Amino acid sequence: MDLGLERAGWECRWQVEWSEWCQHNLAHHWPDVPRYGDITTVDWSAVEPVDLIVGGFPCQPFSVAGKRRGTDDERW
Repeated sequence: MDLGLERAGWECRWQVEWSEWCQHNLAHHWPDVPRYGDITTVDWSAVEPVDLIVGGFPCQPFSVAGKRRGTDDERW
């Protein structure tokens, strides 16, 4: 999502990601963008206001490339 929006002219100001592996990957591509972990523990009053917030749920539990366990998957 971040890359697509950048290509459309938007600028990523911060990211939220709970997975350490995914955080590492995001840091590789956006080294200067602040990253937050668990969305439920973020102090949103201290986060820079933005015009657009984009998010999605984990696709792995639903992907045809996976086991498609849906809500029975621990990542749901």
